[in-house]
Amino acid sequence: MTPGGDGGRRPSGLSRRRLLAGIGGVGAVGMASGIGTGAYLSDRETFPSNVFGAGEVGLTVDGDPTSGTVTVGPLAVDRTTFDDRPAPERFEVGASANPVRVWLATECPDGDRLGNALEVEIVVDGASVTGGYRPFAAVERDLATGVRIDDGCLDPDGGPIVVEVAPYLPADSPDVGGEATDLTFRLYAEQCRHVSEEQANAPGANPFAGVVCEPTCVPCEDENGVKIGSLTLRYLGDDPATVVVVATGGGRGGVGAGGTTVFDAEVAPNETFVVDGSASPTNGDPNWIGPNIRLDDGSGAGGDNGGGSNGNGNGGNGGGQDRTGVDIHTSCSVPLRVGDVYGGLYEIVAAATTDGEPLCGSEAN
Repeated sequence: MTPGGDGGRRPSGLSRRRLLAGIGGVGAVGMASGIGTGAYLSDRETFPSNVFGAGEVGLTVDGDPTSGTVTVGPLAVDRTTFDDRPAPERFEVGASANPVRVWLATECPDGDRLGNALEVEIVVDGASVTGGYRPFAAVERDLATGVRIDDGCLDPDGGPIVVEVAPYLPADSPDVGGEATDLTFRLYAEQCRHVSEEQANAPGANPFAGVVCEPTCVPCEDENGVKIGSLTLRYLGDDPATVVVVATGGGRGGVGAGGTTVFDAEVAPNETFVVDGSASPTNGDPNWIGPNIRLDDGSGAGGDNGGGSNGNGNGGNGGGQDRTGVDIHTSCSVPLRVGDVYGGLYEIVAAATTDGEPLCGSEAN
Protein backbone atom coordinates (compact mmCIF):
# COMPACT_ATOMS: atom_id res chain seq x y z
CA MET A 1 0.00 0.00 0.00
CA THR A 2 0.99 3.63 -0.26
CA PRO A 3 1.82 5.12 3.15
CA GLY A 4 -1.08 7.26 4.29
CA GLY A 5 -3.65 5.43 2.18
CA ASP A 6 -6.67 3.78 3.71
CA GLY A 7 -6.44 0.38 2.09
CA GLY A 8 -4.53 -2.61 3.40
CA ARG A 9 -3.47 -1.15 6.73
CA ARG A 10 -2.24 -3.50 9.38
CA PRO A 11 -4.22 -3.88 12.59
CA SER A 12 -3.19 -1.36 15.19
CA GLY A 13 0.14 -2.27 16.78
CA LEU A 14 3.85 -2.47 16.08
CA SER A 15 6.03 -5.45 15.35
CA ARG A 16 7.88 -4.45 18.48
CA ARG A 17 7.21 -1.52 20.76
CA ARG A 18 9.30 -0.51 23.71
CA LEU A 19 7.58 1.95 26.02
CA LEU A 20 10.01 3.34 28.55
CA ALA A 21 8.14 4.02 31.75
CA GLY A 22 9.09 6.14 34.69
CA ILE A 23 10.45 9.21 32.91
CA GLY A 24 9.35 11.84 35.36
CA GLY A 25 11.91 14.60 35.00
CA VAL A 26 13.21 17.09 32.52
CA GLY A 27 15.80 15.77 30.06
CA ALA A 28 18.27 17.48 27.78
CA VAL A 29 15.55 18.63 25.42
CA GLY A 30 12.71 19.21 27.86
CA MET A 31 10.04 17.02 29.34
CA ALA A 32 9.03 13.82 27.61
CA SER A 33 5.26 13.68 27.39
CA GLY A 34 3.55 11.36 29.81
CA ILE A 35 1.08 10.96 32.59
CA GLY A 36 1.36 13.80 35.08
CA THR A 37 -0.13 17.05 36.26
CA GLY A 38 0.40 20.62 35.18
CA ALA A 39 1.30 22.02 31.80
CA TYR A 40 4.83 21.57 30.57
CA LEU A 41 5.12 25.09 29.16
CA SER A 42 4.81 26.67 32.58
CA ASP A 43 8.57 27.27 32.91
CA ARG A 44 9.43 28.10 29.30
CA GLU A 45 11.18 31.40 28.80
CA THR A 46 9.12 31.91 25.65
CA PHE A 47 5.96 32.37 27.73
CA PRO A 48 7.15 33.64 31.14
CA SER A 49 3.83 35.31 32.04
CA ASN A 50 1.54 32.38 31.31
CA VAL A 51 -0.22 30.76 34.25
CA PHE A 52 -1.82 27.38 33.74
CA GLY A 53 -4.55 25.85 35.82
CA ALA A 54 -4.10 22.39 37.23
CA GLY A 55 -5.00 19.60 34.86
CA GLU A 56 -3.78 16.25 33.68
CA VAL A 57 -1.64 15.99 30.57
CA GLY A 58 -1.32 12.52 29.13
CA LEU A 59 -0.74 10.63 25.90
CA THR A 60 -1.47 7.08 24.83
CA VAL A 61 0.09 4.91 22.14
CA ASP A 62 -2.29 2.33 20.71
CA GLY A 63 -4.55 2.97 23.71
CA ASP A 64 -1.91 2.39 26.40
CA PRO A 65 -0.38 5.19 28.53
CA THR A 66 3.10 6.18 27.35
CA SER A 67 5.93 8.05 29.00
CA GLY A 68 6.77 9.62 25.66
CA THR A 69 9.22 7.23 23.98
CA VAL A 70 8.14 4.80 21.26
CA THR A 71 10.45 2.51 19.29
CA VAL A 72 9.41 1.04 15.95
CA GLY A 73 11.35 -2.02 14.93
CA PRO A 74 13.44 -3.96 14.51
CA LEU A 75 13.31 -2.91 10.86
CA ALA A 76 14.84 -5.95 9.17
CA VAL A 77 13.88 -5.68 5.51
CA ASP A 78 15.04 -7.44 2.36
CA ARG A 79 16.12 -5.77 -0.86
CA THR A 80 13.12 -5.36 -3.11
CA THR A 81 11.57 -3.28 -5.86
CA PHE A 82 9.62 -0.17 -4.94
CA ASP A 83 6.30 -1.81 -5.87
CA ASP A 84 7.04 -4.79 -3.59
CA ARG A 85 8.24 -2.78 -0.58
CA PRO A 86 6.86 -3.90 2.80
CA ALA A 87 3.72 -2.46 4.35
CA PRO A 88 4.32 0.35 6.85
CA GLU A 89 4.51 -0.11 10.60
CA ARG A 90 1.78 1.91 12.31
CA PHE A 91 0.92 3.33 15.73
CA GLU A 92 -1.76 5.69 17.05
CA VAL A 93 -1.24 8.62 19.42
CA GLY A 94 -4.18 9.70 21.58
CA ALA A 95 -4.89 12.15 24.41
CA SER A 96 -5.89 10.57 27.72
CA ALA A 97 -7.16 13.61 29.64
CA ASN A 98 -7.33 17.20 28.38
CA PRO A 99 -6.87 18.47 24.80
CA VAL A 100 -3.15 18.72 24.02
CA ARG A 101 -0.73 19.86 21.38
CA VAL A 102 1.73 17.17 20.33
CA TRP A 103 5.27 17.31 18.95
CA LEU A 104 7.15 14.32 17.55
CA ALA A 105 10.93 13.98 17.17
CA THR A 106 13.46 11.26 16.36
CA GLU A 107 16.77 10.49 18.02
CA CYS A 108 19.99 11.55 16.30
CA PRO A 109 21.50 8.99 13.88
CA ASP A 110 24.16 6.64 15.22
CA GLY A 111 25.76 5.70 11.89
CA ASP A 112 24.70 2.05 11.78
CA ARG A 113 25.27 0.34 8.45
CA LEU A 114 21.65 -0.50 7.64
CA GLY A 115 20.64 3.06 8.46
CA ASN A 116 22.85 4.30 5.64
CA ALA A 117 21.39 1.88 3.07
CA LEU A 118 17.74 1.91 4.15
CA GLU A 119 15.21 4.46 2.95
CA VAL A 120 12.15 5.44 4.97
CA GLU A 121 9.04 7.58 4.75
CA ILE A 122 7.14 8.85 7.80
CA VAL A 123 3.47 9.70 7.30
CA VAL A 124 1.25 11.43 9.88
CA ASP A 125 -2.51 11.29 9.27
CA GLY A 126 -1.97 10.67 5.57
CA ALA A 127 0.59 13.45 5.00
CA SER A 128 4.31 12.73 4.55
CA VAL A 129 6.53 14.64 6.98
CA THR A 130 9.69 13.47 5.18
CA GLY A 131 8.79 14.55 1.65
CA GLY A 132 8.67 10.94 0.44
CA TYR A 133 11.29 8.22 0.88
CA ARG A 134 14.67 9.49 2.07
CA PRO A 135 17.82 7.91 3.56
CA PHE A 136 17.13 6.66 7.08
CA ALA A 137 20.03 8.57 8.69
CA ALA A 138 19.01 11.82 6.97
CA VAL A 139 15.43 11.45 8.26
CA GLU A 140 16.69 10.93 11.82
CA ARG A 141 18.91 14.00 11.59
CA ASP A 142 16.18 16.25 10.15
CA LEU A 143 13.40 15.18 12.53
CA ALA A 144 15.59 15.32 15.65
CA THR A 145 14.51 18.97 15.93
CA GLY A 146 10.86 17.94 16.06
CA VAL A 147 7.63 18.60 14.19
CA ARG A 148 4.16 19.37 15.51
CA ILE A 149 1.72 16.63 14.50
CA ASP A 150 -1.69 17.62 15.93
CA ASP A 151 -4.23 19.51 13.83
CA GLY A 152 -5.26 22.28 16.20
CA CYS A 153 -5.16 20.27 19.46
CA LEU A 154 -5.69 16.56 20.01
CA ASP A 155 -8.95 15.95 21.88
CA PRO A 156 -9.47 12.86 24.07
CA ASP A 157 -12.95 12.51 22.56
CA GLY A 158 -11.69 12.73 18.98
CA GLY A 159 -9.80 10.32 16.79
CA PRO A 160 -6.10 9.52 17.38
CA ILE A 161 -3.14 10.70 15.31
CA VAL A 162 -1.96 7.88 13.04
CA VAL A 163 1.81 7.62 12.47
CA GLU A 164 3.14 5.27 9.77
CA VAL A 165 6.77 4.26 9.25
CA ALA A 166 7.45 2.80 5.81
CA PRO A 167 10.92 1.21 5.32
CA TYR A 168 12.32 0.33 1.90
CA LEU A 169 15.64 -1.30 0.98
CA PRO A 170 16.16 -0.74 -2.78
CA ALA A 171 16.96 -3.75 -4.95
CA ASP A 172 20.30 -2.23 -6.00
CA SER A 173 21.41 -1.44 -2.44
CA PRO A 174 24.26 -3.32 -0.69
CA ASP A 175 23.54 -6.76 0.71
CA VAL A 176 22.96 -6.16 4.42
CA GLY A 177 21.13 -9.40 5.04
CA GLY A 178 20.73 -10.33 8.70
CA GLU A 179 21.13 -6.75 9.95
CA ALA A 180 18.35 -4.72 11.55
CA THR A 181 17.78 -1.24 12.91
CA ASP A 182 14.97 0.59 14.65
CA LEU A 183 13.50 4.08 14.80
CA THR A 184 12.86 5.73 18.16
CA PHE A 185 10.38 8.59 18.48
CA ARG A 186 10.02 11.07 21.33
CA LEU A 187 6.62 12.64 22.02
CA TYR A 188 5.92 15.89 23.87
CA ALA A 189 2.47 17.10 24.96
CA GLU A 190 1.21 20.36 26.45
CA GLN A 191 -2.24 21.56 27.42
CA CYS A 192 -4.09 23.63 24.85
CA ARG A 193 -6.04 25.81 27.25
CA HIS A 194 -4.80 29.31 28.06
CA VAL A 195 -2.30 29.21 25.14
CA SER A 196 -3.30 30.62 21.76
CA GLU A 197 -2.25 29.07 18.47
CA GLU A 198 -0.14 32.15 17.80
CA GLN A 199 1.78 31.58 21.03
CA ALA A 200 2.07 27.84 20.39
CA ASN A 201 3.56 28.50 16.94
CA ALA A 202 5.93 31.24 18.08
CA PRO A 203 9.69 30.82 17.53
CA GLY A 204 11.08 28.63 20.27
CA ALA A 205 7.75 26.98 21.09
CA ASN A 206 8.92 23.67 19.63
CA PRO A 207 10.44 21.85 22.65
CA PHE A 208 12.95 20.02 20.42
CA ALA A 209 14.14 23.09 18.49
CA GLY A 210 17.43 23.26 20.39
CA VAL A 211 18.53 19.70 19.64
CA VAL A 212 21.85 19.53 17.77
CA CYS A 213 23.02 16.20 16.37
CA GLU A 214 26.74 15.75 16.71
CA PRO A 215 28.37 14.88 13.37
CA THR A 216 28.52 11.12 12.96
CA CYS A 217 31.09 9.81 10.54
CA VAL A 218 29.96 7.38 7.87
CA PRO A 219 32.12 4.40 6.83
CA CYS A 220 32.76 3.80 3.13
CA GLU A 221 33.43 0.07 2.82
CA ASP A 222 31.97 -3.31 1.81
CA GLU A 223 29.82 -1.69 -0.91
CA ASN A 224 27.57 -0.32 1.83
CA GLY A 225 25.69 2.08 -0.45
CA VAL A 226 27.41 5.27 0.73
CA LYS A 227 27.76 7.78 -2.12
CA ILE A 228 30.71 10.16 -2.03
CA GLY A 229 29.76 13.76 -2.74
CA SER A 230 33.12 15.47 -2.24
CA LEU A 231 36.79 14.73 -1.56
CA THR A 232 39.32 17.22 -0.22
CA LEU A 233 42.80 16.09 -1.25
CA ARG A 234 46.30 17.32 -0.37
CA TYR A 235 48.88 17.24 -3.15
CA LEU A 236 52.14 15.67 -1.93
CA GLY A 237 54.27 16.28 -5.04
CA ASP A 238 57.58 18.16 -4.84
CA ASP A 239 56.77 20.79 -7.47
CA PRO A 240 53.68 22.69 -8.64
CA ALA A 241 51.67 20.67 -11.15
CA THR A 242 48.48 20.79 -13.17
CA VAL A 243 46.30 18.09 -11.66
CA VAL A 244 43.52 16.66 -13.81
CA VAL A 245 40.84 14.51 -12.18
CA VAL A 246 38.53 12.43 -14.38
CA ALA A 247 35.49 10.38 -13.36
CA THR A 248 36.39 7.11 -15.05
CA GLY A 249 33.71 4.60 -14.05
CA GLY A 250 30.00 4.12 -14.36
CA GLY A 251 29.47 5.67 -17.77
CA ARG A 252 27.63 2.57 -18.94
CA GLY A 253 24.35 1.36 -17.52
CA GLY A 254 23.13 4.85 -16.69
CA VAL A 255 24.82 5.04 -13.29
CA GLY A 256 27.83 7.28 -13.79
CA ALA A 257 29.65 9.88 -15.81
CA GLY A 258 32.62 8.04 -17.30
CA GLY A 259 35.25 10.28 -18.89
CA THR A 260 34.02 13.50 -17.27
CA THR A 261 36.72 15.93 -16.10
CA VAL A 262 35.78 17.01 -12.59
CA PHE A 263 38.90 19.03 -11.69
CA ASP A 264 41.64 20.67 -13.79
CA ALA A 265 43.91 23.27 -12.15
CA GLU A 266 47.45 23.99 -11.01
CA VAL A 267 48.17 22.84 -7.46
CA ALA A 268 51.20 23.72 -5.31
CA PRO A 269 53.01 21.22 -3.05
CA ASN A 270 51.03 20.59 0.16
CA GLU A 271 48.06 22.56 -1.23
CA THR A 272 44.56 21.11 -0.87
CA PHE A 273 41.93 20.96 -3.60
CA VAL A 274 38.34 19.73 -3.75
CA VAL A 275 36.78 17.21 -6.11
CA ASP A 276 33.03 17.90 -6.08
CA GLY A 277 30.36 15.46 -7.22
CA SER A 278 28.25 18.25 -8.72
CA ALA A 279 30.87 18.43 -11.50
CA SER A 280 30.16 14.78 -12.37
CA PRO A 281 26.36 14.55 -12.70
CA THR A 282 25.35 10.91 -12.37
CA ASN A 283 21.91 9.65 -13.28
CA GLY A 284 19.67 9.55 -10.22
CA ASP A 285 22.05 11.51 -7.97
CA PRO A 286 23.56 14.68 -9.47
CA ASN A 287 25.90 15.19 -6.49
CA TRP A 288 27.62 11.78 -6.58
CA ILE A 289 31.24 11.72 -7.79
CA GLY A 290 30.67 8.27 -9.28
CA PRO A 291 32.32 4.90 -8.62
CA ASN A 292 35.91 5.79 -9.70
CA ILE A 293 38.15 8.77 -10.32
CA ARG A 294 41.67 9.01 -11.83
CA LEU A 295 44.14 11.73 -10.88
CA ASP A 296 47.06 12.71 -13.14
CA ASP A 297 49.66 15.41 -12.38
CA GLY A 298 51.53 14.89 -15.67
CA SER A 299 54.54 13.33 -13.96
CA GLY A 300 53.93 9.85 -15.29
CA ALA A 301 53.30 8.54 -11.78
CA GLY A 302 50.91 5.66 -11.44
CA GLY A 303 51.43 3.19 -14.24
CA ASP A 304 51.57 -0.40 -13.04
CA ASN A 305 51.67 0.47 -9.34
CA GLY A 306 48.95 -1.83 -8.04
CA GLY A 307 47.14 -1.02 -4.83
CA GLY A 308 48.68 2.23 -3.63
CA SER A 309 49.97 3.00 -0.14
CA ASN A 310 46.77 3.01 1.88
CA GLY A 311 46.95 -0.71 2.52
CA ASN A 312 43.37 -1.50 1.49
CA GLY A 313 43.66 -2.29 -2.20
CA ASN A 314 42.48 1.15 -3.27
CA GLY A 315 44.60 3.52 -5.35
CA GLY A 316 47.03 2.67 -8.13
CA ASN A 317 45.70 2.14 -11.61
CA GLY A 318 43.31 -0.65 -10.74
CA GLY A 319 44.95 -3.74 -12.16
CA GLY A 320 48.29 -3.24 -13.86
CA GLN A 321 47.14 -1.55 -17.08
CA ASP A 322 49.78 0.47 -18.95
CA ARG A 323 48.58 3.98 -18.21
CA THR A 324 49.58 6.87 -15.99
CA GLY A 325 47.61 8.39 -13.17
CA VAL A 326 46.34 7.23 -9.80
CA ASP A 327 42.90 5.66 -9.40
CA ILE A 328 40.68 6.04 -6.34
CA HIS A 329 37.67 3.75 -6.07
CA THR A 330 34.85 5.94 -4.75
CA SER A 331 32.21 3.18 -4.93
CA CYS A 332 33.08 1.90 -1.41
CA SER A 333 33.89 -1.50 -2.95
CA VAL A 334 37.11 -1.21 -0.92
CA PRO A 335 37.56 1.00 2.17
CA LEU A 336 37.91 4.73 1.51
CA ARG A 337 38.99 6.72 4.57
CA VAL A 338 40.16 10.17 5.58
CA GLY A 339 43.94 9.97 6.04
CA ASP A 340 44.55 7.46 3.24
CA VAL A 341 47.32 8.28 0.73
CA TYR A 342 47.14 7.23 -2.93
CA GLY A 343 50.10 6.78 -5.23
CA GLY A 344 52.30 8.69 -2.77
CA LEU A 345 50.84 11.91 -4.21
CA TYR A 346 47.32 12.44 -2.88
CA GLU A 347 46.12 12.37 0.72
CA ILE A 348 42.42 12.51 1.62
CA VAL A 349 42.10 15.20 4.30
CA ALA A 350 38.28 15.40 4.32
CA ALA A 351 35.35 13.74 2.58
CA ALA A 352 31.57 13.90 2.71
CA THR A 353 28.64 11.90 1.40
CA THR A 354 26.01 13.31 -0.93
CA ASP A 355 23.93 13.96 2.22
CA GLY A 356 26.73 16.07 3.70
CA GLU A 357 27.77 13.54 6.35
CA PRO A 358 31.52 13.33 7.08
CA LEU A 359 33.41 10.21 6.06
CA CYS A 360 35.20 8.20 8.75
CA GLY A 361 38.98 8.32 8.98
CA SER A 362 41.65 5.67 9.34
CA GLU A 363 42.69 4.60 12.86
CA ALA A 364 45.34 7.33 12.84
CA ASN A 365 42.75 9.96 11.93
